Amino acid sequence: MIDEGKLSIPFFPDTEDIRQGTKKLTNMICHTEDYKCYQKDLAVLKEQEELYRKFKEFRGKSLYLQLEKGQEQYFEKIESLHSEYKDVLTEPVVVDFLSAEQRMCKLMRLVYDGIAENIKLDLSYMDEL
Repeated sequence: MIDEGKLSIPFFPDTEDIRQGTKKLTNMICHTEDYKCYQKDLAVLKEQEELYRKFKEFRGKSLYLQLEKGQEQYFEKIESLHSEYKDVLTEPVVVDFLSAEQRMCKLMRLVYDGIAENIKLDLSYMDEL
């Protein structure tokens, strides 16, 4: 005799199941202290419009330097940029925001690494880059 309570039907997720799981994960992330702190610190920074403008300007220039390929004197240029924006980067509001942002990046990295670790994709073509 078969005990129907012990039978299981295999679950084969589809795209909608993945979408729902993503919504649940996103909701969980949005309810973390790290995310709430990030949003709070960003709002406080944005309240100081001129400081926020200078901070965004610094980030844009920094990103540009990081993405430029084969750049000579990269470290000197980054160091010079940091010196130019030292007054912005040492503001407590900016320091707090960057700290909160770093915690969020670590959390997102944990999520991304967990997914990438368990989903095997052939990315060997990137080794040549």
